[in-house]
Amino acid sequence: MAFWTWSQLKAKIEADLDLEDEKFIPESELLGYANEAIREVSRQVHTLYEDYFLTRTAITLVSGTEEYALPTDIYAMKIRGMVYRNGTSVWKMKRIQDWRKFEEYEFDKTNLTQTALYGFFILNAVAGAPRILITPTPNENGAYVRLWYIRTANELTTDSSVMDIPEAVNYVIQYVKMRCYEKELHPNLQKAIADVEAEKQTTLETLANMVPDVDNEIEADTRIYEELS
Repeated sequence: MAFWTWSQLKAKIEADLDLEDEKFIPESELLGYANEAIREVSRQVHTLYEDYFLTRTAITLVSGTEEYALPTDIYAMKIRGMVYRNGTSVWKMKRIQDWRKFEEYEFDKTNLTQTALYGFFILNAVAGAPRILITPTPNENGAYVRLWYIRTANELTTDSSVMDIPEAVNYVIQYVKMRCYEKELHPNLQKAIADVEAEKQTTLETLANMVPDVDNEIEADTRIYEELS
């Protein structure tokens, strides 16, 4: 599996379109086109195989602090799970359900002995700064929470930036070519549009068939029973 850098993508596109000395379409514009394509295919990836971008981080609890920042690269606030681990004490932190989170939060505030296990839900009170609210409010200090979440695809900014959806490299290249033809009013524009759609379908078929291994057994979702028990 080859991971292309922006330098490699750019060289391929410029060579195919004979743009090495072209001034009408600057590199910054090519870069913008490439990131447009990456954002589109990323949206499809998150729909077809969400765990393609699964990652994790640690949250350091601070005594008396209930709100914690989400990772800066999280996609659509998609938390896959949160686990508390302190020595041999390990448990899954439950996402508090919408229909009862307010009363549970207030109840936890009155339970000063804090015998309940931590739960969480998302607050989005400040534009651009959503946060995780942990309840009951932690009364300990330490990096005891493991946050598993879905990250965004890497966007290209410099020559060494890596495009981290290698299955879509041909789609991205063809999309950039199409946008260049569009700006130049090139006679091959219609063919380029058709080529983009063909590459998109090929990419989606590849991603739709992607599984971590040969085990295709459907996993039963028993969360509703666990939450009611």
